[in-house]
Amino acid sequence: MKRRNVKRSYRFSLPSSKSTRESSGIVKKPAKINWFELLRKYAFYILLIVVAMYVVFFSGIFRVSRVDVQGPNSELSQDLESESNKYIKALFTGSNWLFIDAGSLKSQLQKTFTGQESITVNKTFPNRIEVKTDEQKSAIIWKTGNQRYVVSINGRSLSETKDQNTNGLPVVIDGSSIPVKVGDRVVSRDFVDFVLKLNDYFKDNKIEVEQIFVSETTSELNVKLKDGYIIKFNTSDKADSQIKSLAATLALIKSQNKKPSEYIDLRVTGKAFYK
Repeated sequence: MKRRNVKRSYRFSLPSSKSTRESSGIVKKPAKINWFELLRKYAFYILLIVVAMYVVFFSGIFRVSRVDVQGPNSELSQDLESESNKYIKALFTGSNWLFIDAGSLKSQLQKTFTGQESITVNKTFPNRIEVKTDEQKSAIIWKTGNQRYVVSINGRSLSETKDQNTNGLPVVIDGSSIPVKVGDRVVSRDFVDFVLKLNDYFKDNKIEVEQIFVSETTSELNVKLKDGYIIKFNTSDKADSQIKSLAATLALIKSQNKKPSEYIDLRVTGKAFYK
């Protein structure tokens, strides 16, 4: 007698209703968040954060009230204060004392006032900035009339000097003989930088200078060489480009076995004339 194989299938069904499944324990109910309880529990910390944010950003306690500058003269101090305020106002965080980096401010001032021997920046709690600087580095000698003044790289008159020994500083003669007082801004920093670059070029190339002078305006600078002729420069233009033009002109003249009898004029940008 043959046995008949019978296939049996088993089906399991879950309760179709969500509420039925939850009541049967098959699906756990999500825990409800009691927002009121959480708020009550952490209210102190939330309040503390809000108060701290208000004090830091909105109360004005940390807003820089002033920049105190101690410098060798009032004019330089005013310039340092102005530059410091300009830097602070440009910050994304504004004049908030907490976010002002003393090191960055010092670097900015050193870039702007390159003639200073030293600049220090200190922060005083809760809202003061202190900037201190000493005497400026000497750069040139300015001769006007019978007076000679030591001028800083920033163009300010530091002191009157009777010493004929210039210690390697170039002497610029003011043909207009305009009176100068100690502390005055005699020339611009760009003018001083221009003179120093020329001085370095002449020294490096062993070109002997007899005299450096200006006549009616500092936008035109004249250098008289011991060879007898004058080189005319435009200080409103870049010194580097005029030095290149001068070097090329001198090389050309030398190759032709010639020598200027009166001048080399470099005042027109990109051109040189000689006579």
